[in-house]
Amino acid sequence: TAGCIPFIVVLAATAFGQPPTIPVEPARVPAGATGRTVLVHLPQQLFNEQEFEPTLRGLSLAGVETRLAALDSGVAVSMSQLVVRLDLALRDINVADYAGLVLIGGSGAAVYWDDSLLQAKCREFADNGKVVAAIGIAPVTLARAGVLKGRRATVFRDRTTVDWLRQAGAKYSFNG
Repeated sequence: TAGCIPFIVVLAATAFGQPPTIPVEPARVPAGATGRTVLVHLPQQLFNEQEFEPTLRGLSLAGVETRLAALDSGVAVSMSQLVVRLDLALRDINVADYAGLVLIGGSGAAVYWDDSLLQAKCREFADNGKVVAAIGIAPVTLARAGVLKGRRATVFRDRTTVDWLRQAGAKYSFNG
């Protein structure tokens, strides 16, 4: 999992056309500034904070503003009981306001593999040429949404998750 974090940061920096910079303080960008704001989706319950915190820190160091969302507004709780305040509910997301979408994994992410609203948002981001990324077991949601067909992808390696990527037409890669 930790090996995927640099990939997400490099992907975000590359998508925005510049190498990541390390500011003294994280860059502050107005909410909805589409060129530099990424939506981070968390499972409402049981997200993996070991995937979440480094991803958020890496995006911040790259000067990318983040907004946190889940199925409902309020809070999300990690597998180790870290409570995170959310910025908005999934139903309130306007894709035009964001440069990309990152799905965070954790055991709670399996609940969203077949969530029609999250899958629709993933497709909408992809169809609009926006960055779409996932970590841990969350790439299964992307696969089942149909956005990984013909693309190289990786996932937390177990038989079920790898099978889902392959069935969706993704080119599974162990090394990310």
